[in-house]
Amino acid sequence: MYTKQNLIDSVNNEVRILKHLVEKIPADTEGYKPTEGQRTTLELLQYISGVVTAMAKSIYANDSTKFGEHMAHVANTTIANFAEVMDAQSKEFETIVNQYTDEDLQTVINMYGQGEYTKGVYLTEFTLKLIASYKMQLFLYIKSSGNTSLGTTNLWGGMDMPPQQ
Repeated sequence: MYTKQNLIDSVNNEVRILKHLVEKIPADTEGYKPTEGQRTTLELLQYISGVVTAMAKSIYANDSTKFGEHMAHVANTTIANFAEVMDAQSKEFETIVNQYTDEDLQTVINMYGQGEYTKGVYLTEFTLKLIASYKMQLFLYIKSSGNTSLGTTNLWGGMDMPPQQ
């Protein structure tokens, strides 16, 4: 059985990897965006810095209209403070998830027109999968903005490739 702690641990691992990736952003590329209409690297980091807790709060309340309100603080996120902001988000996420009772997790809701699922399913689908998807997007931004040395070890392991012998 997948537990609340499993979800918290998985999100924390994604945060660890994201913090590693941010260290790999080439200097002076926070304004990079692949095409018009996409977020810049900095805007992507700002979104990532609040999306997990904003989604968890929205699911808990079964109220998607509050998502933007929960994201209001993200404009203060910079490359320099990203790791600190993500550590705070991890702690807040753990607090939010631990507020969910077993009954809450089994409550069926329908958010964003995605269909009827339990809050537990929505938590996994919308928090864990979102942060993993945005991690991949950040990885691609970093590679396409000049750091071509990144590899799958950075993306999935959150570490540089060990030297090959």
